[in-house]
Amino acid sequence: MNYNYSDLSPTQFEHLVILLCYEIFGIGAETFSDGPDGGRDSRFEGLAQIYPSTNRPWDGLTVIQAKHTISYNSKFNDPDFFNPTAETATITVEVNNIKKLIANDGINNYIIFSNRKLPSNANEKIKNYISEQTGLAKENIGLMGTEGMALYFKKFPHIAKAIDLNPYDVPLSIQPDDLAEIIISIKDALPDIKNKKIEPNLERTDFISKNKINNLTHSYSQAILKKIGDFYEIEDFLSMPENEEYQQKYAETAEELHAKICIYKHDNHLFDQVIENTINIIINRDNDCRRNKMLTRTMIYYMYYKCDIGENNAA
Repeated sequence: MNYNYSDLSPTQFEHLVILLCYEIFGIGAETFSDGPDGGRDSRFEGLAQIYPSTNRPWDGLTVIQAKHTISYNSKFNDPDFFNPTAETATITVEVNNIKKLIANDGINNYIIFSNRKLPSNANEKIKNYISEQTGLAKENIGLMGTEGMALYFKKFPHIAKAIDLNPYDVPLSIQPDDLAEIIISIKDALPDIKNKKIEPNLERTDFISKNKINNLTHSYSQAILKKIGDFYEIEDFLSMPENEEYQQKYAETAEELHAKICIYKHDNHLFDQVIENTINIIINRDNDCRRNKMLTRTMIYYMYYKCDIGENNAA
């Protein structure tokens, strides 16, 4: 079962992990729940069925963590995940939690599942670090990346049926490369555009009607309208003949984004939520967009205002 784990929600990833834990630890593995430290973990107590092997399975209390990321091609040794000098790195935070779990709950084993690649050198370094910092034996520490999970899913193909992931429930799958290129180009051109002080015609359908059709709240629509001055600058940039390449990229990006939103959005979704989720995914997946958060937000607002994303009539 080869899921693009980054396109799953954290809850869906937890569901996937717990079904796998039923197989490698036992049916007694608990579902993920909020812990006293604010994190979410699962637990299994007893003799594991096959982990780490049938010859020497773990015994005692095992704490299971699922660490999901929406970023593509992430690794266990990325600085945000493992950096002993960074207090906010995931493993650093987890080390402090493990110490509390040992002191308060007397845990015997600890394992992290993540939709990250796990290079062999990172596996050794992270296990050594956790062991040195917590006193937990290295053989009682487990790390499971995408490669390891893929092997287990081949061994237990029935999980693919049991997981029952509805494709309409997964988060938006967005490749923001073209959008990032447009944003950077607009940013570079802004000084010249501002000096022109022109206001192109922003042709569009009735804004109030569009908001009703899409279930966008009045307060959020007012936040969009505050950016209307910036919309003129974007419109001016895209209307320049020399920017035909960016016009095409914008049109393709907006069309793809609109199509995916149509799949993602249910009748009960506020479009406020759809826009915010879209912006967050784009910012988290592209460094250029992350460095230009305000302009990225403005671009998505512009797409909505110009009726390039979202429904435009009741038909």
